[in-house]
Amino acid sequence: MLEIKNLTKSFDELLFENFNLELNPGDIFAITGPSGCGKTTLLRIICGLEEPDSGDIMLDNQSIITRPAEKRNVGLIFQSPVLFPHFTVKGNLKLGNKNADISKSLSEVNLSGFEDRRIESLSGGEGQRVSIARALLANPKVLLLDEPFSSLDNELANQLVDDIRALLKSRKCPAILVTHNIQIAEKFADKVISINR
Repeated sequence: MLEIKNLTKSFDELLFENFNLELNPGDIFAITGPSGCGKTTLLRIICGLEEPDSGDIMLDNQSIITRPAEKRNVGLIFQSPVLFPHFTVKGNLKLGNKNADISKSLSEVNLSGFEDRRIESLSGGEGQRVSIARALLANPKVLLLDEPFSSLDNELANQLVDDIRALLKSRKCPAILVTHNIQIAEKFADKVISINR
């Protein structure tokens, strides 16, 4: 279970104050709001890439607020796939877990048979599927998704939303999606939260 308690963050001005959230296994939340309201900053704080002004983050009843990012067991998917172009799909997935069952992982994201494909030959949607497979190979306790569907056309985005939601539900992996697209948020998440500044 992920608990965010009274999280506050400001830069030149206040982004959010006393933000609270509780995420149980299998819960999928979406956070929406205008650009600059702190959605991405919130994800960066949860995964350890930024520090809050105050508040705490608990994962399985233990505070992770002072843990470095690599020790938080939180997966993060960015807007654009972050993959190594000189590796194959299999090579990229092995970076997530050297002992992984690559065929099973690719099957879960509907990319069976893509093991030896070069990254530069993948479409945007295929690249995002590889990124998601790699993140899940680390067995994160929570998965954070920062606008992963925004660069895809509507049909592809909707298909990926359905597939990834089903995969997360089957694994009971809690997730937080940040998006400006309310239709995607409502389709992907069990609950939608709006951050307004």
